[in-house]
Amino acid sequence: MKLDKNIILVDNSEEKVIDLKYGLQNSTNKQWTIYVNKSNKLQKNLLDRFIRYIKYFLFPLKIFLGRKNVENIVAWQQFYGILYAFYCNLFKVKKSNNLVIMTFIYKEKKFLGKLYYRFIKYAIDNKYVDYIICFSKNECEYYSKIFNMNSEKFVFVKLGIDKININMEYNERNYIIAPGRSNRDYKFLIESLKDENYNLKIICDSMPKKKDGKIQIYNDVMGDKYFSMLKNADCVIVPLKEDKISSGQLVILQSMQLKIPIIVTEALGIRDYIRDGDNGIVINKSKKDLLKALKKLENKDFRQKIVDNAYRDYLENYSLDSLGKNIGKIINRKG
Repeated sequence: MKLDKNIILVDNSEEKVIDLKYGLQNSTNKQWTIYVNKSNKLQKNLLDRFIRYIKYFLFPLKIFLGRKNVENIVAWQQFYGILYAFYCNLFKVKKSNNLVIMTFIYKEKKFLGKLYYRFIKYAIDNKYVDYIICFSKNECEYYSKIFNMNSEKFVFVKLGIDKININMEYNERNYIIAPGRSNRDYKFLIESLKDENYNLKIICDSMPKKKDGKIQIYNDVMGDKYFSMLKNADCVIVPLKEDKISSGQLVILQSMQLKIPIIVTEALGIRDYIRDGDNGIVINKSKKDLLKALKKLENKDFRQKIVDNAYRDYLENYSLDSLGKNIGKIINRKG
């Protein structure tokens, strides 16, 4: 497999990261090629998950085997970068390219937890990984301590997302939406709202589809259908399970772009994106605080203020082109 010199490894469609490519090209003055291996599909059963893991291992192996012509690798999907570095370290090959791993999230596993930790450390704590991109400042220090690694390898960059192009009319906003899989505490959210007069729609492909009164769980919503549901929601809630893990930024930025008010529970890195009372609402994970936040959004002036401020933040700081330019600046450090 012959590869181009500067490559981006992604697990979704090329058009979704094209602005990242343009940003990289602009800041590095190099031509970049996107290599796609779709692994992030709906996971309805164990077979889907097994196939997903197989793709995680095989695609980076192909990149490893064709590595000699490559100068720079940006792994948008973190495990493509992690596994590429794992193969390099396993076979102790000569370092021939720069590797930047993006969207890095590490969460302790209950099953085979120590083995998983050792695997990740073995893969990233070596000369083959140049930089690991974190989307919060505190996350850099947190991960460097967990893995006992040089903190300079972890670099904070603000997340950027693609433009959401969807043409549709607004329907009546009479429901709350809670999308996402990673590090979500939907048990807290369900327990808090099950006896309240709110319609809640949870979108999570790792949960069984369910309808229980005013609470609905969807596990088959992606693409335009997802963005339509998000755009027509009264507000979005991001309930985070572990406060030391940075997550939820993608949904936050999508909501900013679509002008949907955001409520998020306090967690590592949230303050890098949300200013409580200014462009969203940050709460402690309690039913009392959640209901208080929902009550605040009934004030039209307050609601409009945080929506306008959030949209302005998205335009100025969180485009995919800006993310590409910032990653390019980091690559330029290596020369």
